[in-house]
Amino acid sequence: MPDAHDFPPPFYAVIRGIDRFSDATGKLISLAMLWLVASISYECFSRYLFNAPTIWVLESSYMTNGSAFMLGCAYALHKGAHVRTDMLWERYSERKKGWIDLGSYLLLFYPTLITLMLISIDDAWYSYSIGEASEQTPWRPIMWPLRASIPLAAILLMVQGVAECLKCWFQIRNGREFEHREKLEV
Repeated sequence: MPDAHDFPPPFYAVIRGIDRFSDATGKLISLAMLWLVASISYECFSRYLFNAPTIWVLESSYMTNGSAFMLGCAYALHKGAHVRTDMLWERYSERKKGWIDLGSYLLLFYPTLITLMLISIDDAWYSYSIGEASEQTPWRPIMWPLRASIPLAAILLMVQGVAECLKCWFQIRNGREFEHREKLEV
């Protein structure tokens, strides 16, 4: 755990605030999985016990899963669950790890997410403006909520990225991790 004199107090407040926000949004988004389980279970009972398949579960499930997957990325970043190649990583000093991570955030992470966000905002807006509906089943649900989850996910990731960049700066400055995160699968 960091010492109070290692880093300016406002940075601690920003990191802790963003981490709490990502934790709360991740847990809220995970509730979508309850809908997914309930709807797929209903489909199974309806289809196999009563021979009455639904027209809405297929699209409902892929939209729910797709949205939750995208929106949960910031939570996964907060928990340290994204992919990293440990083969070389373990050989680096803590400061070097901080520099590599910070450089990756600034040169790869943010430019990619900004581009994704700008393109997907336009796509979601277009979908909304034309009233785009799915064509996979006769149910034909509107598509813009699914499309809107992409720029929202990019924003959530960029917000969590601010906390991660500050953690990298802490690591560079102090030669140790801000907080140790076990390798975890979310």
